[in-house]
Amino acid sequence: MDIVLLTDRDEFEQKLAVLRAFGHSVTRARLAIDAPDECQGAAAILVDGCTDLPATRETCRRLNEWEPSAAVLVVVTAEDLVAIDPDWQVDDVLVATAGPAEAHARLRLTLARRHRPFCNALQFGDLVIYPDSYTAALADHDLDLTLTEFKLLNYLVQHAGHAFTRTELLHEVWGREAKRRTVDVHVQRLRAKLGVEHESIVDTVRGVGYMVAESPQRQLAIAN
Repeated sequence: MDIVLLTDRDEFEQKLAVLRAFGHSVTRARLAIDAPDECQGAAAILVDGCTDLPATRETCRRLNEWEPSAAVLVVVTAEDLVAIDPDWQVDDVLVATAGPAEAHARLRLTLARRHRPFCNALQFGDLVIYPDSYTAALADHDLDLTLTEFKLLNYLVQHAGHAFTRTELLHEVWGREAKRRTVDVHVQRLRAKLGVEHESIVDTVRGVGYMVAESPQRQLAIAN
């Protein structure tokens, strides 16, 4: 991912340049950016808002016009969070104390939200499944599923209320012969990613296999 850091502080660059460790390309430009070509082609732009809020706001608004395809994240102090409103036209906000790992995660989620075709998204309570991109989010957090975990969860949700044997799931999800224990292992991993509060989404049916219970909130997800 090509990332541009807009800042006049070496400290800001030094902290977020570590994003290169996640495989990103990171370059720097001035905060008061005045030419579109300085951010042209960037997938994401991190704007340093820790020193001059008015200048940062103006920069963010310019970026929305110059590079509308780029995800724009503004970094501010905790005290200045209240100053950020929709008029800034940013995709997300990071507190200055956030580390590179959090910045990396927020970047991934922001870009995923931008590129997902919401018309095919399926909402199931706090769970949202995006079949076209093979991804899923729970309470707005990316579940980071493997392809097989996604297929398993998607199949069960698409057929909510129906219990499947392990053999049936192997046929429908894996499409090949495999040990029935394979299903159990993937269900365990899936539940671990769903977390204690939501692991019951994939329910065990004694003597049968697994199912997702029908939910009154199952609906097509609509873009905000």
